[in-house]
Amino acid sequence: MNLSGRLAMGMMLPVVALLLALGFIHGVTWPGILLAGGAIVVVLMTAEMIARSLSGTPAQLVRAAEALSRGEQAPMRAADSDETAELAATLAELSAQLGSRQHLLEKTVESIRDPVVVADEHGMVVIANAAARRLYSVEPGFDTLTGVRTFQNYYPDGTTVMPIADTPMARSLRGDDVDDFELIVRPQAPDPEVCLVANARPLRDDAGNLRGAVAVLHDVTAQRRAHQALVEGEQMAQAIIRTALDAFVQTDQDGIILDWSPQAEALTGWTRSEAVGYRVVELVFPEELRLAHRQRITRFLQETAAGGMGMRYETASVHRDGHRFYVEVSLNALRRGDGWIINSFVRDVTHRRIAEEQLIQAQKTESLGRLTGGIAHDFNNMLTVITGTIEILADGVKDNPQLAAIAKLISDAADRGAQLTSSLLAFARKQPLQPAETDVNDLIGEVVRLLSQTLGSQTEIKTELGRDAWLAFVDRGQLGAALVNLAINARDAMPDGGTLTFATRNIQLGIPEAVAHGVERAGDHLVIEVIDTGVGISPSHLEKIFDPFFSTKEVGQGTGLGLSMVFGFVKQSGGGIEARSEQGCGTNFRIYLPKGDGIAQRAAEEDDLPVKGGSETILCVEDDPTIRDYVTGQLESLGYKVLVAANADAALAIVNRGTAFDLLFTDIVMPGSMNGRQLADTLMTGRPALRVLFTSGYSDGVLPAQQARGGRGIPLLTKPYRRSELARQLRRCLDLQVDFQGDPVPQPYSVQPDLERFLRENPPDKK
Repeated sequence: MNLSGRLAMGMMLPVVALLLALGFIHGVTWPGILLAGGAIVVVLMTAEMIARSLSGTPAQLVRAAEALSRGEQAPMRAADSDETAELAATLAELSAQLGSRQHLLEKTVESIRDPVVVADEHGMVVIANAAARRLYSVEPGFDTLTGVRTFQNYYPDGTTVMPIADTPMARSLRGDDVDDFELIVRPQAPDPEVCLVANARPLRDDAGNLRGAVAVLHDVTAQRRAHQALVEGEQMAQAIIRTALDAFVQTDQDGIILDWSPQAEALTGWTRSEAVGYRVVELVFPEELRLAHRQRITRFLQETAAGGMGMRYETASVHRDGHRFYVEVSLNALRRGDGWIINSFVRDVTHRRIAEEQLIQAQKTESLGRLTGGIAHDFNNMLTVITGTIEILADGVKDNPQLAAIAKLISDAADRGAQLTSSLLAFARKQPLQPAETDVNDLIGEVVRLLSQTLGSQTEIKTELGRDAWLAFVDRGQLGAALVNLAINARDAMPDGGTLTFATRNIQLGIPEAVAHGVERAGDHLVIEVIDTGVGISPSHLEKIFDPFFSTKEVGQGTGLGLSMVFGFVKQSGGGIEARSEQGCGTNFRIYLPKGDGIAQRAAEEDDLPVKGGSETILCVEDDPTIRDYVTGQLESLGYKVLVAANADAALAIVNRGTAFDLLFTDIVMPGSMNGRQLADTLMTGRPALRVLFTSGYSDGVLPAQQARGGRGIPLLTKPYRRSELARQLRRCLDLQVDFQGDPVPQPYSVQPDLERFLRENPPDKK
């Protein structure tokens, strides 16, 4: 190679090395290319000029050129000739320019934020910028292959140590190109580890000989940590979604399902594989609500785009098996590109809605109870006077047909008034009840025998009674009236005839089922079904059938209190009632009653014997003066001695004076320091065998539902009552034998009434 070639190569090597480093860091750019080209041209022109003028060059010019070839400045002494002087000046200027450019390039590499390391072919560090020195603590002259390190390289898993032979620099020194190689560098404590992406290239001369390698490393620690936090956040979000009580559904803005949690599977019956990719509106919304749902989502996205924070609403939903339930949906939306991702949390609120509806019904019932209860006491007192005295009047005018007919009209009107008041109190759950263990199958048998004579031949009555049906704890008489009421409604719903079915079965209700059926508590219950094949009930009417005074019959054909009376009675008994119906497919009423735990009481039979009085002394406690005078007259007409008290305090004063009496006859609801029940409890504390007969037309809850249980059971005479009913109840209380604890004493011939009943039902001539 001639002199000009040697000069060019010597001057190009440092320039090329620095430009390669810049190229790895920032890529090839037009300013870089121009800078490199200009430097190379200058070097070549200078070398050519030197070669042409050195035919007789002195030794100092040769030494200056060799210094320039090493990238060093070449100081020159004054020359003897003008030509030599000019050449020396040119060399000096060129040396200064090269030094300035080399210094500029070194400063550029030093200022790069990413670590840059250049090594020669032996692995010795030639260039290490400030970032590389901070990270690796290495200086030029460090042996990258054998030097003692103050750091350790790891593979991306952070646990596997990387051998020196696998490092990017070592691989490039073997001639490999390394692109986007990830590694972790752990310096000495306390410096934290660093995640890097390395790019490395081998450096070769024009002949292709390996002259070194350059490695540029980019710190991606922040990005990796952000990505890891994103991954962990996503994992946490998925864990929350899959362990949440609510179902999670994710859709795009068109309603296509993107995600479907296990709770959504349990709620709707559709598996994730079946749901993803389908439109949610077609999967779980009733057809009549789909348009409203689409409109709601459109409005929601418009509000979200305007800065809204979310939406919450309740709606009906449909299960895979077809049954409907109610859900509460909470929505939020996230922008994704030009569209939206909608996240929905869905909660089953069916039981809550049922509870709310029951609360509303209870509040309506309570309001009506306060309205009717306030007047029921006085109204029943007045009816008691009417129904009691009309018997006396009827007896006095029995020989005058015209007056006897008038007396009967009065009596019938009083009975209808009493029935109306009883229905109102039944709905309001304020009527006095006497619940006991009742054989419902036996009661239904009696009801069927009664109905077979009144419903007509067009109505076929069938029974499907469970043989092992439990006893129910319920007021037998009120239950019978409720069943008759339902049967009459069924007959009216079958104008062309049909089938009426009574059925019983046992059921055990858990807490959710008890709430759904509206019963007071979970546990064992007896179910009574009254099923007809009539015209059915429309959905709009089905929601109102238990409301008071609601009726689909024409004016004058019903009061609208029949079903409300049944509803109130059942709820007051601690049970529940529900109706299922479709138009044209009949109606099914289901009554849930709590299971009894004793022996069924024998059905009370009407006493056909004449009215019988007595000579005992009765303490009569009544706050209403009109009723007090009426009852006193009735008791005295029956032969009894009467002690009269206007309230509990007056009654206690009579007792404290030591006045003897045989029976306490007291109203339940009374003003003063205590009511009738409290008075009875006070007197029975010292006299367990005391006979007590309660009377009331409105107990207002002071008489406990359990009062008919056990030996402390006290009979109740419901207002309004007739003279004959008063006389029979008094004799039943006075003739009942009790021990010193107040418990009934078994009679020697207590089986006689059952025997007489059996003989009536199975006369000997049927053999």
